[in-house]
Amino acid sequence: MEDAFLCAKHAVTLLQSKLVELRAKAANPGLSQTAQKQISRTVAAYLSQLQQVHTAVRDFLLQLAAEPEATSAASELLKILQAVAEEVPGLNALEEGRPEELAVQVRQHRAAKREDDICALRAAVAALPFGTPARPEALEAVVRNLSNQEQSLDFHIRLAAEVSERFGGGSSYSIENFAYGSTPYTSWLEVLAAAGPELKDAMAAPGREYVVWGSSCGWLVLYGALTYAWRSRGVELLSCLHECAQRTAAEQAAELSGTAGVHFTCGDLLQDDVSTAGLVVLADQCWDERLAAAAAAKLGRELPTGALCVSYSGTAFRGPAAGARAGGGGEGAEGGPAAVPEPLYGGVFEEVAAVRAPVSWADGLTFRIFRKL
Repeated sequence: MEDAFLCAKHAVTLLQSKLVELRAKAANPGLSQTAQKQISRTVAAYLSQLQQVHTAVRDFLLQLAAEPEATSAASELLKILQAVAEEVPGLNALEEGRPEELAVQVRQHRAAKREDDICALRAAVAALPFGTPARPEALEAVVRNLSNQEQSLDFHIRLAAEVSERFGGGSSYSIENFAYGSTPYTSWLEVLAAAGPELKDAMAAPGREYVVWGSSCGWLVLYGALTYAWRSRGVELLSCLHECAQRTAAEQAAELSGTAGVHFTCGDLLQDDVSTAGLVVLADQCWDERLAAAAAAKLGRELPTGALCVSYSGTAFRGPAAGARAGGGGEGAEGGPAAVPEPLYGGVFEEVAAVRAPVSWADGLTFRIFRKL
């Protein structure tokens, strides 16, 4: 079962990297029209295959959620992967019917990547300014723990089952909002460093909190608590991810007792109070536009002056959002976020910095940092 899942994840990663390369080539202004058309056709084909693999993986996970011993689920997934491998260079083991060999390679790569991340974490903590109350051993334990959990098949089965059950139809949130990914510790540090002295000012007032909206398994929340001893909170809608965060925090209870405190809430971020937040991270890379706009509007209404927001996309801070200045409510008549044409960017927020850093799903993502005016 796990071999099939690992092969599918590898196929997704390969397709995504090929799409990035092709789009970079297409951006070359000197490219001929013939070459542009060829790239466009290849991109369309890879996008179709990527969607096919995503759908197959979701079906595979949901079948296992309903019937854990369903061996046919793995067979069907591998059949689809083999068909994709015949069209996509770089998946020779799948094309030739050797998924076990590819799965071994994926496991080895993941183990090496985890150790590289740990080494980078140690070096980053050692380079922090003197007096930073970082707890390197606890940070390393958190990264190892969560890395092991997020790579397990059971983790993804539970995640897929909850998303399907709660948001598969009739929900105000689309399934795309719940795409899973994680951010390395060194990337998180790099993003915060880009804020410069604005970050120190934002967190200086007594009682200021560090808040993560879409806190997943607690990675970013625990980074903040175990590096700067901030009062740190996370809000996550999915109970399986929330419970994972709580378990991880409980395992580090002794280390966390020396911080200003950690708290996780399982609920809707639009119901969260951020009036005492100095820094809010929005894990908004895959959020619906309507949700992102309502979140930005809420931040505009509630955050104290000088507070910072880190966005994985920045989109909501640049476009229409619910009435941050007009005093409009964040909920529409039907219970969903209400759209009010009030541009936040340049009016309620200013952009402080943009920095590109690696994440689990891409070699580089541009994070944007905004300050409440």
